[in-house]
Amino acid sequence: MKKKPVMIDVDTGIDDAMALVIACAAENLDIKGVTTVAGNVEVKDTTRNTLNVLDLLGRGDIPVAAGAAAPLARPLAKASYVHGATGLRGYNFKENVRYALREEPAWDFMRQVLESSGEKVTLCALGPVTNLAVLIEKYPEVKPKIERIVFMGASYHTGNPGPVQTFNVMVDPEAFRQVVHSGVPFYAVPLDTTRKAYLTAQEKEAVKEMAGPAAELVQGVLFSYGAAFVTGDEQLDDGQEVSTTTGNKEREGGKTCLHDPSTVAFLTAPELFTVAGPYYCDVECKGELTSGFTLIDKEDWYCKDEDEKHFYFVDSVNREGLKDLFYRSIRHYQKG
Repeated sequence: MKKKPVMIDVDTGIDDAMALVIACAAENLDIKGVTTVAGNVEVKDTTRNTLNVLDLLGRGDIPVAAGAAAPLARPLAKASYVHGATGLRGYNFKENVRYALREEPAWDFMRQVLESSGEKVTLCALGPVTNLAVLIEKYPEVKPKIERIVFMGASYHTGNPGPVQTFNVMVDPEAFRQVVHSGVPFYAVPLDTTRKAYLTAQEKEAVKEMAGPAAELVQGVLFSYGAAFVTGDEQLDDGQEVSTTTGNKEREGGKTCLHDPSTVAFLTAPELFTVAGPYYCDVECKGELTSGFTLIDKEDWYCKDEDEKHFYFVDSVNREGLKDLFYRSIRHYQKG
């Protein structure tokens, strides 16, 4: 089986960890490296979580490079209320491993991988795209080596943590603007679609019956995901946190949306999704109420030239197929 070369950029909180469960179980992905960025929690925490999760999954061979500690032009807005003070509320690692951590920053590591690869590499971004923006700004010559960017975030008419903006864009809209206008094909797995990619309360209970290291991790975090599960001993930085009731609305009836897992699933099982586009896309960076809003010109209001349309919109998901893929991925780690 020919494997797709990919690099995964993460801000490892709960759904990033579940996405890595799918990625590392996929037989058709060649994961060249994982990079970390500040987002759900600070980069020191996303890096620690990433190293530990990969080690737990038996993929400590994958190199990890730490990236940006803050957005390009604004203070960091975190989501610890949703993911926990450590980023992985509900699961504690026995020890923190660091053996796979590279010395160079994420963008330098990305450049090395891209330049040394014999074929184009897909960049999969599960958090704010700060690292990708720095890569493209600092090393524009690597753009032809990027097959496409696959991103969890953006939306056409919905939002979280606001009515119209999505978290991964809102944290660093300046970086998003730079990347989406880079000319590299950009595939968004948007909130409009990932909100339809969920597990019901009954389907989550099925995870409790599974065994293995991935099952233990998912069991711990899946039932601790959201602002409703903040514990009294968590030290949250109120000055940096983004907290709304939207996350709780997503979990009405006990369901949990698989945002980041859907994005990795799009890489490994694209037949579960449909895609529209390309469109012209821009982002609001200065709006008093709408900073982080993605403007997707589906109806060609701006009459942009075709060479300005690089944005693809993943507009549907086979929920049952995604659920089955998620279950299979968890069970994968029972082997041996």
